[in-house]
Amino acid sequence: MFAKLGEIIAFLLYSMYNVRKETFMGKENDIQWHLGFCAAMELELREYADKLEFHREYPLSRKPLLIDLLVVEKTDDFEITNDIGQIFRKHNIMEYKSENDTLNEDTYFKVMAYAYLYKSSEKHIGDIDINSVTVTFVRERKPEKLLRWFSDNNYKVYEKTRGIYYVEKDGFVKTQVVVTAEVGEKEHIFLKTLKRGLKRSTVDNFLDEAFELHEPFEKDCINSLLGIMVSSNQELFDSIKNGGTGIMNEVLREFFKDEIKANEEQAMKKGIEQGIEQGIEQGIERGRIETLYNDCNMSVPDIAKKVSKSEDYVKEIIKKISAACL
Repeated sequence: MFAKLGEIIAFLLYSMYNVRKETFMGKENDIQWHLGFCAAMELELREYADKLEFHREYPLSRKPLLIDLLVVEKTDDFEITNDIGQIFRKHNIMEYKSENDTLNEDTYFKVMAYAYLYKSSEKHIGDIDINSVTVTFVRERKPEKLLRWFSDNNYKVYEKTRGIYYVEKDGFVKTQVVVTAEVGEKEHIFLKTLKRGLKRSTVDNFLDEAFELHEPFEKDCINSLLGIMVSSNQELFDSIKNGGTGIMNEVLREFFKDEIKANEEQAMKKGIEQGIEQGIEQGIERGRIETLYNDCNMSVPDIAKKVSKSEDYVKEIIKKISAACL
């Protein structure tokens, strides 16, 4: 499925990165992991896109207090088989922690506060049953200290499926911790891309999956993830620039279509200009050879020396000139 598109597209990875880096990187050159996380989760749950609402950075109050991702079930007549979504109820609060973010008991209680603020917000007074609210923490590394803290404080902690840990305690909101380093790549390829030091095989698997997605919202999410991947894995994409194969396919062509189009137009314009310039030079050269041959009666060897060309080249030009006069 994969096809090498050439050095020109590999180079565009870097021109795209320079042009769009403000979208994917903060003022302090921090990767905007949360942007990628929201895109990855929407792709994870794309099968239920018509039954779920996704609210990125959902505001809890008039002042800046935002939930990373709020997933709301539109109806209750369906079942989510994706193992991350199996815990979901009507209202689902998701908190993503990047490689440098802290995830401890204070983080847990902060997000619990989000859950209760959401339940009691002006928009939902009396409308939300707290039992219909869940909390999900997502992080690449396993938060060993937090999980120990849960166990030490009488929470029930168990691994529901590989890399997904349920945290339960009477009177508390249902909670799960998703460790992306442990979940299966085949089942959760989009979340697996949210890291530095990606393997080539992971990127290839991502592109293989992304190639099959065609809905506009899916393409938007793929674009967001690709931006994060390029920003956080420059060495990998540098290997593409320097001759890597097997990764450049139609997904990247779609992602860089504006840059490719602009580059193609520039190349065509440059080619036309070069063609005109070469044509003029060849015309001048032909006219000079014609003058030396017809008007100056110079021999082919002398003309060749005069114009710094081979005798065979001069003979070919004279042949064409003679044929044109017939």
